[in-house]
Amino acid sequence: MMKENSVKIGLILAGILALFLAYYFYSGQELRPREEEPKEEVFNLEWKNLASTTPWSKRDSHATFVFQNKLWLIGGINGDGLVSPSRQVKYWEASHFNDVWVSEDGVNWNEIETENIWPPRRSMSIVEFNGRLLMFGGWSPVSGYSNDAWQSSDGINWTKLEFSPAWEAREGQNIEIFQGKLWVMGGVNYDKRKVFADAWSSEDGITWIQATSSIPWAGRWDHATAVFDNKIFLMGGMDLETHVYRDVWSSPDGANWTLVTDSPPWQSRQGHAAVNFGGRLLVMGRLNDDRENPGPNDIWQTKDGVNWESLGELPWDGREDFSATIFKDKIYIMGGMGQDWTWRGDVWEATLKIE
Repeated sequence: MMKENSVKIGLILAGILALFLAYYFYSGQELRPREEEPKEEVFNLEWKNLASTTPWSKRDSHATFVFQNKLWLIGGINGDGLVSPSRQVKYWEASHFNDVWVSEDGVNWNEIETENIWPPRRSMSIVEFNGRLLMFGGWSPVSGYSNDAWQSSDGINWTKLEFSPAWEAREGQNIEIFQGKLWVMGGVNYDKRKVFADAWSSEDGITWIQATSSIPWAGRWDHATAVFDNKIFLMGGMDLETHVYRDVWSSPDGANWTLVTDSPPWQSRQGHAAVNFGGRLLVMGRLNDDRENPGPNDIWQTKDGVNWESLGELPWDGREDFSATIFKDKIYIMGGMGQDWTWRGDVWEATLKIE
């Protein structure tokens, strides 16, 4: 009997202990505030139309850049009125520019009177490097295809450098500053019926070295490049005919290239833009002039070049050969040729929104 009582008492005590522990555990959980799971940041852009018209002529294939804490726009082409029903442009008759415009806000523009500037041209590359502006390549109705080089310390006075880069004359190339060097990639010379699959680097803009004689990506022009995640990224573009690419390549040194993906979720495109902005690589813009199936004029973002997320369609109309420049922590879009094959002279601004 005493043994049975001892067992009963033991069971009762065990039950009480279990209830106590359960109460302690659960009440403790309730007393401690739950840690919320961290929310993934939502990356987005807020667009604003700064100007529907500007004092500079409508154009595409111009150059924009930041210099002396101002936004600069130089050169380009306008082919309004020179487009045939079959969408052939008489580019040789089109207005080409070598005017220089400066703005502190993207809205108010002042034209700068220049001295000894290079002839009017399109599709040239202009970049600030080691405190001076350098201009390379392009096509001019005065001199045709060029691989000449011009420099300026103020954007007003220009001097032709007494040399020609080792790379062939071309337009539609891309230029980047990467690892302390200038890099020129790709381009086209229709006189020679040639697109280029090459990459050249220079430490001073004068002496150029070809990074490799066997780049794996196909020759192209009107492609987009950007420096992101300590690599050069190259995307899209077109060949001599009508083939438009949608591949993504990257290189850690300009010589060794890796195909990141040949099937991103975005459609093939040329005359688009790529920028490193807000810790993301952005690809934006598309002519989308297919009369039967125009497709989206969209923008995409990625953290690695492989996984892309759509940021939706852009508020500005589809176009090619516009410019995209980072200025005062914002993206500025200027000009381009629209999907109706008329030229643009507007300015759009994008502000980063992280939610």
